[in-house]
Amino acid sequence: MEGKQLDLFEGVLLTADQQEKVNTYIENCKKNSEFIQKQHLNIVGLLLMNGFCKDVHFEESCKTTIETRTVRLGYTYNKTDFETEVTAEYSQSDIRLLGKSFDSYKGELKSSKFYFDVERDKIRCGSITEQYRYVKPRTLLEKLKQHNENAVYRFEEHQKQTNLEKSVIEKYTKLYPNATVIAKDDWSKYSGSYRVVEVKFESGSYIQFKLDIYNLKEYEYKKYDAEFEKLTTEELLDRFSKQ
Repeated sequence: MEGKQLDLFEGVLLTADQQEKVNTYIENCKKNSEFIQKQHLNIVGLLLMNGFCKDVHFEESCKTTIETRTVRLGYTYNKTDFETEVTAEYSQSDIRLLGKSFDSYKGELKSSKFYFDVERDKIRCGSITEQYRYVKPRTLLEKLKQHNENAVYRFEEHQKQTNLEKSVIEKYTKLYPNATVIAKDDWSKYSGSYRVVEVKFESGSYIQFKLDIYNLKEYEYKKYDAEFEKLTTEELLDRFSKQ
């Protein structure tokens, strides 16, 4: 048994070389744990020093535990690899920025958490900046505030749009119960995608309204007269001559 030690977890014998690898692993875990703890404190300090408020602009937690894990040490190429249980210190740092996000699909304003990277005294967070690059902490704080304000603005605009859309549909449904009144998406080269309310009759004729959420009213956007479209050129000319 010379040169070997008993592994208390597995009940098997470890060689002196294997035990040395276990000891090195435990030491490295300890160093890594201490590094994570120190780095965590440094990042939290950097945020606080530059105007970030805990539980308002960011949240943080750092857990340090003593755990027993099954690990594989050594190398396969020289057949020195082996598996054993090791008790060591581990730390886990979690720091995330707090903000708001607007879900346009569901029409909801949600609380969001954003991961970020730190390089020396600068921070990078692609979720809230237009360019994925490192910036000064105070610059990122302003970007975070702007991001949150924009999310709230988009949500409020969506609410106005939704309420006005509902109001216009109810209005024309009462005025013309035999018509089909719906909201639908439309698109143009210059305006992109937008919503319209369409009042369509059994004849196929319809009027579409765009919604003005700033003045809270609708205005005529497009109209189609199915009967008019059926007229021949002669009938149109005759009709025009009587106007």
